[in-house]
Amino acid sequence: MRVGGPASSSAHWVDDFLRHADAEDVPVDFVSSHGYADDSVEDLFGTHEDIPVDQRVCRAIAKVHDQIANSAYPGLPLMWTEWNVPSFGHLKARDSAYVGAGLADDIAQCDGLVDEMSFWTFSDVFEENGPGREPFTGSFGLMGLDGIRKPSYTAFALLHKLGDERFASKDPGTLVTRRKDGSIVIALWNLVDPGTAGGERARALSFHGLQPGATLRVTRIDDQHASSLAVYESMGRPRYPSMAQVAELNLAAELPTARTVTLPADNTLRLDLPPNGLVLLETASDQSRARRATTGK
Repeated sequence: MRVGGPASSSAHWVDDFLRHADAEDVPVDFVSSHGYADDSVEDLFGTHEDIPVDQRVCRAIAKVHDQIANSAYPGLPLMWTEWNVPSFGHLKARDSAYVGAGLADDIAQCDGLVDEMSFWTFSDVFEENGPGREPFTGSFGLMGLDGIRKPSYTAFALLHKLGDERFASKDPGTLVTRRKDGSIVIALWNLVDPGTAGGERARALSFHGLQPGATLRVTRIDDQHASSLAVYESMGRPRYPSMAQVAELNLAAELPTARTVTLPADNTLRLDLPPNGLVLLETASDQSRARRATTGK
């Protein structure tokens, strides 16, 4: 059995905990804490810096990562036991397409700083806020009442297709990976905070090493693709959806069929991403001699 702590909120008390464990010779197997993008900068960091909400979770994780590295236990794993994208209050971002781009952005920022991150939570049905009264209330879950799959559920399903080897990329809004079978898998997103102005983002990716006439599989999720929320709104936001409506909502939440595209002669693929659009690109394993992809704005 592994025992650790301090199981704190808002990245608190980690350095105090490790100093105490060292001074009193207390065995400790891991460090655990949690924090959300909605937590204040003062609470997470004890400062008055201007840190955008989209960066607070991974900045807090980096703070704790460095506290461990500078302690008497520099090899301890870090378990971040709760997190989610920011809610933006009445805008209910956790129900919307924003969550897909937000998830991808957090993965890109936090990679290499933490051993485990536990998304809070699987379902909107939990006791903390009392019984739910309708679907899509902006709560934390991947699934709403009656097992309705929210956009976050679909986003996790799409991002699960990424490979386990990551290539370096300085371009924001990009994750470039490779699977064990050699196929290249790339996530692209256009993160736009709800309630702010933001338009389409043009992207251009130049592939090096692919065979002539190579094809790519392109899967999109956004407000118009794989969005149970959009279908729910088209239903008139029924407070108590029928079982047939729940089935329709979950059908809408299924990942869409990937579109196959052929790279043009210059081996550059051009895409337009709507606000908070998330796109996954996959090469076939038998044509993936590529070792990198260069991205443009």
